[in-house]
Amino acid sequence: MTDATDLTTHETDEEDVPSVAETLEGLARMYLRAGASPLPVNPATFGWQSTAGVLAALSARMLHFLHGVDPKYGAAFAGFYHGPTGDGPHPLGVGLWVERNIAQPAGADINAWVADAKQEAETAFAYTSRPTSIADLGILLGDDALALLINGLGASWEEWEEHGSTRRVCFLPGCTREVDLVKAWSGEDREQSEGWKSAPAVGFGCPDHVSRLWAGEHQHQPAWTKENIDSTAQLTCTCGWASGKVAFRGHGITLYQVHALEVLGAQG
Repeated sequence: MTDATDLTTHETDEEDVPSVAETLEGLARMYLRAGASPLPVNPATFGWQSTAGVLAALSARMLHFLHGVDPKYGAAFAGFYHGPTGDGPHPLGVGLWVERNIAQPAGADINAWVADAKQEAETAFAYTSRPTSIADLGILLGDDALALLINGLGASWEEWEEHGSTRRVCFLPGCTREVDLVKAWSGEDREQSEGWKSAPAVGFGCPDHVSRLWAGEHQHQPAWTKENIDSTAQLTCTCGWASGKVAFRGHGITLYQVHALEVLGAQG
């Protein structure tokens, strides 16, 4: 059982530790930020942002209840949340607590849990780094994330449709084909979205350009790489093409668009 002794002195006694009220306000703002539009296009980012909102809501409710029952414990947990440097609980301390209070009582090996987490991270990275079927993204995001996207701070479906928030056009300049993400992800209009794919590096591709660039023998799938400690990165293609170092995402995407147009031109 967790008690105040599980929370180290520097996490509960420093003068700059936020109060329970300040911590609750921060959690509430985090929850609202997680659902604020515009929402991220990348499915992994969107999924984790949605998860952050859920955890912020849970933490706020639990801290509010705990503080009402015992203000001492509420303040202690606010200090724990703040952490030794103000950026959250110390990872080592949390890891040891999880092992002692959750893994061991469950008869589990925490190292196996860590290995599972690493495998899931590698699988997710591989999944989101390649062009992905639009319909598959709905399965990846799940019903809760889709509901968050569709509802979006209370906006009605008509408002979303009017402002075009759910519509995406093909990434290739000159192509005017578009897809409605919500209808595609929810399965409402699978026929219209059939063949569309999402490439996190550059955006969405229509069926024609997906088949000629990202599928079969046409291996021109884009991906961002960052190997240096500076703020630059480069956009690469599975054919060996690379944009060279760029400081702005849009610059790299434009260079890849030129590359894609050259590939299509060579295909005839």
